[in-house]
Amino acid sequence: MHYYHALQTIAHDRESEWVASVQIARHLNLDDSQVRRDLGRVGLRGHPRMGFRYADLLPAIKEVMGLNRQWRAVIVGLGRLGGALASYEGFASYGLSIVGLFDIDARKAGQYLGELEVRPLKELPEFLAASDINIGMITVPADSAQLVADIFAEAGVPAVWNFAPVTLEMPDGVFVRHEHISVGLGELACFLKNADGVA
Repeated sequence: MHYYHALQTIAHDRESEWVASVQIARHLNLDDSQVRRDLGRVGLRGHPRMGFRYADLLPAIKEVMGLNRQWRAVIVGLGRLGGALASYEGFASYGLSIVGLFDIDARKAGQYLGELEVRPLKELPEFLAASDINIGMITVPADSAQLVADIFAEAGVPAVWNFAPVTLEMPDGVFVRHEHISVGLGELACFLKNADGVA
């Protein structure tokens, strides 16, 4: 994923159809020989003194990462975080399409975020049964997250992206990606505490 992001950034700056491994390495803070090895593992070979043809790189990496397909997702929890995720247009370049929005707060039902209507949580099981959903995104408070996760699991949703500050218990076969913001903050605080000149 880091390579894909770096190549999108490089796309705005490049002046030819070729991209050197050293240029990619600079964006990723890697050694250029590591870049050549990594790209070689996915079947990409550079040309001496020229580098890699940009038109070959992005499609190959998208295919390896599964980003050349459309993945359908729903978001449950339309507070500030859920609303921000629902409004983020950058997901489209990664093949992610938000197709459903749900919230437990009945007052939010009927509101629109872009073209999607916010639905009450009680309608989620029926929606999942009638739709081919790949990813369930959870942005509810910690005490509601497992309930939502259980609905996703029962409906056979294969992947869950959890933004709630709790670790979910999921059945085998369901992939869960936890985005614990508090863990990230803890890592930053630990770094700052141990950095030179910080008491």
